[in-house]
This record gives sequence, C-alpha cells and structure tokens, in this order.
Amino acid sequence: MNVTFTITAILLSILLLVLLTIKVKLHPFFALTISAFFFGIISGHSIPDIIGAYSDGLGGTIAGIGVVIAIGTVMGSLLENSGAAETMAETILKITGKKNADIGLAVTGYFVSIPVFCDSAFVLLSPLAKRVSKDTGGSMTTMAVALAMGLHATHMLVPPTPGPLAVAGILGSNLGLVILCGMLVSIPVTIVAIIAGRIFGKKYYFLPEIEEAHVDEKNKKLPSAFMSFAPIIVPIILMLLKTVGSLEAKPFGTGALYNVFDSLGQTIVALFIGLIIAFFTYRSVYPNDKNVWTFDGIFGESLKTAGQIVLIVGAGGAFATVLKLSNLQEIVMNLFAGISIGIIVPYIIGAIFRTAIGSGTVGMITAASMLLPLLDVLGFNSPMGLVIAMLACAAGGFMVFHGNDDFFWVVVSTSGMKPEVAYKTFPIISVLQSVTALICVFILKIIFL
Repeated sequence: MNVTFTITAILLSILLLVLLTIKVKLHPFFALTISAFFFGIISGHSIPDIIGAYSDGLGGTIAGIGVVIAIGTVMGSLLENSGAAETMAETILKITGKKNADIGLAVTGYFVSIPVFCDSAFVLLSPLAKRVSKDTGGSMTTMAVALAMGLHATHMLVPPTPGPLAVAGILGSNLGLVILCGMLVSIPVTIVAIIAGRIFGKKYYFLPEIEEAHVDEKNKKLPSAFMSFAPIIVPIILMLLKTVGSLEAKPFGTGALYNVFDSLGQTIVALFIGLIIAFFTYRSVYPNDKNVWTFDGIFGESLKTAGQIVLIVGAGGAFATVLKLSNLQEIVMNLFAGISIGIIVPYIIGAIFRTAIGSGTVGMITAASMLLPLLDVLGFNSPMGLVIAMLACAAGGFMVFHGNDDFFWVVVSTSGMKPEVAYKTFPIISVLQSVTALICVFILKIIFL
C-alpha cells in the first residue's frame, strides 16, 4: 500500500465513523464495527485478517476495561441511590462554590490520573460529575470535559502512567525531573481544558439523567462524607501504594508488605474493594433492601447498562486495532528519516499516531524511538534536555482525541453525552491541550537549553 492510499484509507474510515455516528445516529458499536471493516476491506486485507484483528482488539480492550466498567457502573449506582454522590457533591461545592465546581472536578482528575488509568478513573468519578452537574445546574458537558481532560493532562505527561514512563525509559530521562516538569506542564494544559469546557458547556448544555433514591426528598437520609468518599478514595490509595511500591527504589521492599500492596492495588481488586464499601454505604441508608444484589435490583439493572458500555468501548479498541494493520508506522518513519528540526518532528509523529490510530502511548513511544539517535545532534543530551525531549513526544500524543480511542467512548457512555456533542468538543480541546503543552515545552527549552 502506498503512502497516499494508506492515509486516504485511514481518513475515509474515520470520516465514515463520524458520519454514521453524527448524521445517521447509528449506535456507536455498529458504527465502529462498520468503519473498522470498511478500512480493512479498502486497504486490501482479507476478511479473515480483518476479523482476526477486530476480535483481538475487541477482546483485548474488554479484557482490560470490561470488568472495571462493570464494577464501576454498579458502584456508581450504589453511590447515586444511597445519596453518597449527593454528599460528595455537597462537600466539594462547599470548597469550590457552585461557580467553580468544574475546577474541583478538573483538579480531582489531575491528581487521580497520576496513579490511576484515566478510563478507570472516569468510570469511578463520573457519578460525582453527574451529581455536581445536577446540584449546580451547570452543564454536564462542562463537567465531563473538566474531569476527562483533567485526567487526560497528567495521563499523557506524568509517570508512572505507561506512556510517559516508557518514553522516559527510552530516552533515559531522569524520572524525578520528568514527574516534576510533567506536573508543571499539566497545569496550563488542564486550565485550557477548563476554559474550553465552560465555553462548550454553554453551547451544548444538558443535565444528566440520574436515578434518584426511592424516598421522599424531605425524609431522605444521606450517608456521611467519610462513607461517601471511601468507595472512591480507598481504591485510589491502594492503586497509588501499588505504584509507589513498584518504583525502582522499592520503598516497601520486596517481601510481604510489597506483595500485599501489589495485590490489593491491582485495578480490579482495588475497585472491588471500593464496590464492597459502596455496598455497605448503601446498606447503611437502606438496611431493608433485600433485592439490591439481585438480577432485578440495583446490581442487575446496572449491569444491563454496563454491558452496552463495554461493547461500545470494546468496539473502539477493535477499530483502533484494525487501523494498525496499515503500514503507517513505516511510512512515518521513512517520511521523517534524516529530518532534524528540533522538537517539532517528535511532536508531529506523536500527533499523527494519536490521530490515526487513537493511541497517544503508541504515538509518543514511536516519536521517542525516532528521536533517540538524534539526541546529541539536536542538543538534548543534558539531563534537562532529555526531559524536554520526552515532553515534546508526549505533547504530540495529545492530539487528536476522537472516536478511535476507547477512552473517548468511556467518557461518552458513562457521562451521558451524545456522541455528536463529544465529536464537536473533545477533538478541539485535545488540540488546544496539545498546542499548550508544546508552547510550555518551548518555554522550558528556552530557559534550560
């Protein structure tokens, strides 16, 4: 497949996905599936190869996120029905005020995404965003953008998230400096998302549908702040301890304590512990509900919703996997071979791969691999230079965030945002975040190099 044909095939398949989702309003699962097969067929792959790639992508994505979505959806319903989400929202609003509720969510996302994958974190925190939206009357678009793109900022820039961690390893960047500089760059990147979220929130205003507790408003009992936050805070702490324990310094050693934190900090285990706490929070409010865990109760109804979300997210992963059948990596590597124009090349490479195949991690790792032999020539061979090189690769990986990324569908499905609204907001905001990150990298380059 030649260069022009490959790029055209990718663009046409993405265009088809957008048209099917926005204009035809086809269910995202089928829109993603049709687009995946469309790309595979027009790019000349056999049906068995396409089915194999699609199945691998679907299965791999569901294996990674399916149980997380199931547990998170049930937990969210328990938190909503028990009134815990309302308590959490009231607590945050006391600190931020109604006008700045989105800032509270963005800051929460900024910190939570450092130890926790952003898709798992959004599933965990989306009930809180919905409650805040309803209690303040603020657009759910604003709240979803603030939370998602706050998570997105540190997910792309701050280790130990796999993408930035891998790039730091490839380039030999000092991990401590990368974390410090990544967190600094993430601040303006998050602020840009908050501002954009407010603008788009006014343009695409909607309030979330929330399943209310089945008691009179006047007589309802709300759980305490401790019991409300515990189902979210405890899993985050457990995952953070696992992350800290896995660092090269091994602060917890390699014995029993390490094994305990490593086991309890596994995403599924940590979230299941959170689910158990959420269950007891619900029971503290409704001790007589004997159907909560049955097929017809909250557990069963939540899993019906979760099943649809899992399929959509899985299809997003499958679409991205089919796109990877192309020879895009070879094309990009040949195109930029021998070009030395500072940090722009790794930035562009990261952007191309994120936009084309939906993986910022693949984009920044590919960019770092190309940049590695040019570090001396480009003047990035100092400790700070290596950090700046790493951040340049990550900055490109921000754009463009759209329907071939499974996190896109996690946000759409769990926030209640319409796909057409998501397509009109997230791609633009991700470009703004990317450009902001690049500007920050240039400033660091001017100061330190």
